Amino acid sequence: MRPAHLVDFHTHAFPEKVAQRALASLTAAYNVKPIAEATIPGLLGVMGEVGVDVSVVAPVATRPDQVSSINDWAAQTSSARIVCFGALHPELPDLAAEVERILQLGLKGIKCQPNFQGFVPDDPPMWPAYEAAQGRLVVLFHSGQEIAPLDRVHAQPAALARVHRAFPGLRMVVAHMGGYQMWAEVRRHLVGRDVYFDLSYCPAHEMSDAEMTELIQEHGAGRVLFASDFPWGDPGADLARLCSLRLTRAEVELVAWQNAQRLLGLALT
Repeated sequence: MRPAHLVDFHTHAFPEKVAQRALASLTAAYNVKPIAEATIPGLLGVMGEVGVDVSVVAPVATRPDQVSSINDWAAQTSSARIVCFGALHPELPDLAAEVERILQLGLKGIKCQPNFQGFVPDDPPMWPAYEAAQGRLVVLFHSGQEIAPLDRVHAQPAALARVHRAFPGLRMVVAHMGGYQMWAEVRRHLVGRDVYFDLSYCPAHEMSDAEMTELIQEHGAGRVLFASDFPWGDPGADLARLCSLRLTRAEVELVAWQNAQRLLGLALT
């Protein structure tokens, strides 16, 4: 039951001059071996092998001084097959102004990683960014624990629900099926809300196929996005898993590409 198209809504790639260093640091932190080089050529190679039509690259700024150069790189890197999101940082002096610049650069979204960036999603200093992005950009949030567990999780599903209540027009995508390793809280706070979940990094030994199917259907297949978390996740294996779930063909098509097409305005026919 392979879908007609495939959009991978959550991947990571770095400029070639820093890719080795960035990947080595993250591999040491996560203790997970990447499946390929975390560069645009590496990502395109895997996309070709798997049959991924479009991938969303989600960069993260860990310091405010990185934001401008990351967003410039994202604009230069975006293409028909690579949709690069922009980055923000909570300590940036004028978040709303950078949102406007992201829009002027032609980017379609922003990635926020509260655990790495040291903020709680509903912190008031982030509100100017959400206000400026509302109805104009997709905002992809990491949610839940990390592969290497943290003592304090900033990216709590409850905090993301508060963001949605405050900014109901914000096009929110919440990664890892709403919150990695926090799926009871996801059901309590996020299931049924008008936010999207992505499938990235929910391994079967932590979320069984039956549990994944149930959560997709509880939330609604019309608000779930295929995603691999490349280079730590494998889009080929994740596609095979999606196609093996007890979903209808219509549900698989929604998750695999139709929801992403609608969110990003992609030309897939």
